[in-house]
Amino acid sequence: MTGTMEDKGTANPDDQGGSLPLIAVVDDDRAIVEGLSLLLDSWGYEVVTALSLAALEQSLPALTRPPSLIIADHFLPAGRTGAEAVERLRGFAGKPVPAIILTGDTTPERQQEAQSLDCMLLHKPVQVAPLRAAVELLTRG
Repeated sequence: MTGTMEDKGTANPDDQGGSLPLIAVVDDDRAIVEGLSLLLDSWGYEVVTALSLAALEQSLPALTRPPSLIIADHFLPAGRTGAEAVERLRGFAGKPVPAIILTGDTTPERQQEAQSLDCMLLHKPVQVAPLRAAVELLTRG
């Protein structure tokens, strides 16, 4: 059950009444967004996507419920970051939604930033098995 925040604002309305965990994916690389969306959908998650923080911001009023998990790339367009996307979605949810930050940046600063936000950090290229383990831990854990 996938949806694009830029296009629809919510995922497929035929999603069994919203009973599936909702995962928000924010990344500026369309191929990554589409790949993650397909993968997460095949694992039984509802997915909404955004290609930028601006697109995410525009779509929030249309969401019918907050996400159960956030997956965000660290580097987003216009100098924005995945940390900002996490903070914005947590503010929308009104609670500390679990989050995964994806990045190719292996500097200690990225790890410290993720830890300060209580986010899991996964380095690109992300392998399927560790991603699935992280998603299951954070959505069902």
